[in-house]
Amino acid sequence: MDDLANQLGISKKTIYHYFKDKDDLVRAVVSHELKSHEVSCRDCESKADNAVHEMFLVMETMKELTKTMNPGSMMELEKYFPSAFDIIKNHKEDFFLSLIKQNLNKGIEQGYYRNELEVDIISKFRLETIFIPFNLHVYPISKFDPIKVHTQLMEHFVFGLMTVKGYELMDQYKQLSKQAI
Repeated sequence: MDDLANQLGISKKTIYHYFKDKDDLVRAVVSHELKSHEVSCRDCESKADNAVHEMFLVMETMKELTKTMNPGSMMELEKYFPSAFDIIKNHKEDFFLSLIKQNLNKGIEQGYYRNELEVDIISKFRLETIFIPFNLHVYPISKFDPIKVHTQLMEHFVFGLMTVKGYELMDQYKQLSKQAI
């Protein structure tokens, strides 16, 4: 709290005027970040032409978010700030699960995802794999680039959902993205 007050150029007393303790501050930051990520996801959803385009936009957004995220932050939150980590778990179950299910159902209806997908099973699977790239025991930063890990795992998941029609469409989005760079 001393370091934070010094960096902000305020007193610790001012911080404690707004936040009961460090846990309260961390919960507020986590809640703010989750709302920001939710806005990003909703933005992808509203801009997308179809389920595959939405998934592509989410993949690109996650790459950008990964650039600014400390890979060890999830493990630190879970260990040192369990109440803040509970906020993430609840948000994951409430918001992300419904978003994943909506996209899967939309993709199946549009013919881009395979008909035989069990949406409840696949959406839970994806939900549980979202944070794997940030697990430093599995993907230590000394050996793995977090952005590459995220991209590879996301593409593996996404391409596993798709019909040939969906695969071809995703490939088009990827090619257009490369041309824009």
